Amino acid sequence: MTRRATMRRTFAYGLLIAALAPRVASAQPPQPPEQNEPPRFTTDVVVTPERGETPTPLVPASTVVIDRAALVTLPAVHPAEAMSFVPGFNLIRPEFYASRPVVSARGFFGGGEAEYVTLLVDGVRVADVESGLVDWSAIATTQVRRIEASRGPAAAFYGDAAVGGVIQILTDRTTTGGDASVSAGSYNSYLADGSYGRRSPRAGFALSGAARRTSGGFDHSAAHQVVGGGSVDGSAGGLLWRWTASGGSRDRDDPGVLSLDALRAAPLSSDPMFRFDTVDRRDASTSLSVRRAGAAWQPQARIYVTRRDEDAVRTIPLAPGLGDRHARALSSHAIGGSVEAEHAFGSERSAVVRAGLDLAREHLDTTYRGVSPSGAIGSFESEAVGYRIRTGVFAFGSWQAAPRLRLSAGLRHDRVDDGSFGPSIAAQQAWSPRAGATIRLTERGDLALFAQVARAFKTPTLDQLFDPRPYPNFRGGTFTISNPGLVPQRATSAEAGVSGGRTIRWSALAYRMAVDEEIDFDLRTFSYANIGRSRHVGAELEAEGRWWPRVRPSATYALTSVSDVDGGGQQLKNVPLHRATAGVSIDLPYALGVVARYDRTWGAFLDDANVFALEGRSTLDLRVRRPIRRSLLFLDIVNATGHIAEEYGFTLTDARGRPVPYAYPGAPRAVRAGLTLPL
Repeated sequence: MTRRATMRRTFAYGLLIAALAPRVASAQPPQPPEQNEPPRFTTDVVVTPERGETPTPLVPASTVVIDRAALVTLPAVHPAEAMSFVPGFNLIRPEFYASRPVVSARGFFGGGEAEYVTLLVDGVRVADVESGLVDWSAIATTQVRRIEASRGPAAAFYGDAAVGGVIQILTDRTTTGGDASVSAGSYNSYLADGSYGRRSPRAGFALSGAARRTSGGFDHSAAHQVVGGGSVDGSAGGLLWRWTASGGSRDRDDPGVLSLDALRAAPLSSDPMFRFDTVDRRDASTSLSVRRAGAAWQPQARIYVTRRDEDAVRTIPLAPGLGDRHARALSSHAIGGSVEAEHAFGSERSAVVRAGLDLAREHLDTTYRGVSPSGAIGSFESEAVGYRIRTGVFAFGSWQAAPRLRLSAGLRHDRVDDGSFGPSIAAQQAWSPRAGATIRLTERGDLALFAQVARAFKTPTLDQLFDPRPYPNFRGGTFTISNPGLVPQRATSAEAGVSGGRTIRWSALAYRMAVDEEIDFDLRTFSYANIGRSRHVGAELEAEGRWWPRVRPSATYALTSVSDVDGGGQQLKNVPLHRATAGVSIDLPYALGVVARYDRTWGAFLDDANVFALEGRSTLDLRVRRPIRRSLLFLDIVNATGHIAEEYGFTLTDARGRPVPYAYPGAPRAVRAGLTLPL
């Protein structure tokens, strides 16, 4: 049987077993180890989409919640794996044994060099100072109480980079107890993860930690991580306070990229060019938050401090068979905080006003040294030292204009100052307005319409502006690819959707977004540049069936069309035109439970000319679980089909001027078994 025929058969099989397939956050599994009630995949109130408590049906945006009870049913033992089950966000290689994840949403793809999705942990933004990239492994998986995700622009609340959406991880433990999880599986992968907390009427504490080790699913992809954290919270004089601290050490080898021919011949191999590439990272953070509850005005304040040190060797391919290798030593720290307040009018919060201020100072010190052909780190070559100051002021209001009509509007102003890195450049500023409406078409609220318009922006990263890494010009000199003349990308978005159903819950939405001053790597100048305008047009569909008590199917589909306005209308590189997931949760006799998800992407290209098509993902993930008293045994099969996708990549030009395609392979099949038990 040919490979293409096998793929067609695999795809058909996945659709058959999943029926309507899952929006993963829709199944209701057997009683989990730590709760006495069925898990919920929706919640009455969310805090992320509008930066404060809002009933879910009133949010004029697509929002999903996955709680702890749902998380233990998923084939996920790592935070990034859990994120891959959030509808609307495409995580590439989220598996722990498959190197660092890359996330995209609504056609915004940073390729591991920049981020267009904002991650928060308990309200504190998590992002590397120089690139804005997210470290998805920064916390223990058992520490996660809930994940909230909102798709679409959220700059009116969160500022820079919240273009594709916002994901927030909430860790606050409200009960005494804890749980631990251990697992072992393919590629010598071992994970131990646990959290524990105690509470009294006035105070509480929690501790968490995780150790992870793998030899990697690819050649030269071993990784080791140790993370830990703790929190203390309480109340005094009408104030609620919480202090948190966390830290970790992570090192991993980087297998690099493969030519498309090499990937299809040996997808688990690593080009010898990358044999010295590695990252050794240490970081620590702490935060303190205080808020007042029960008053007419409910103020809150937060302050955080982070520090990170990293040593890395990275090879950048310049042409087929030719790469530039440098060692980078990086030290960064940040201090920031926010002050905000909310006031609700009326006994049923018929009107709400929310306003606040965000401040941050981010310092970066980065140096580069050459690396010899034998891997020895050489002498100092270049350095950049400076800081970035962020200031954001926002205001938001909502009004229940009629029993079934809610109107909302927000406005934020951001200023980003980078003048300390060298020649003075003007501060970058942006206004981000947003307005929305939600209409309940039925008395019960099981059929509703929503719409919103918004503007968002993405500031160039410090690496895109000032990275001092020297590249050889093959004439005895060097050059850099950074560009201090970059200006922020700006996006204008409009979307509308409808949701409804009881036995079949469903939602559908469509959006259109115009992006100006798109930042990308310009091959003509071999540097970053604002190269033009793009148009993002898409539709997102979700459905989940609830008519059978033991079988719960669901499905999602996303159409993501992204084109260069000034070009020929082709799909921009590395963005799949289509993505569909199908899955099901089944409760079997003898207390067995099964969760299956089939994930398929197609319609992506390695280049903007759409010459080199990516084969796309076609994977099936499974978890079989059985509770034993209060513990849970599980068996995961990740990528059960064994299909290794061509996830994303680029092209290089050979000596004859011909483009040569390169791509990063998806994660291979893995099997693991584990145990989750209460503490």
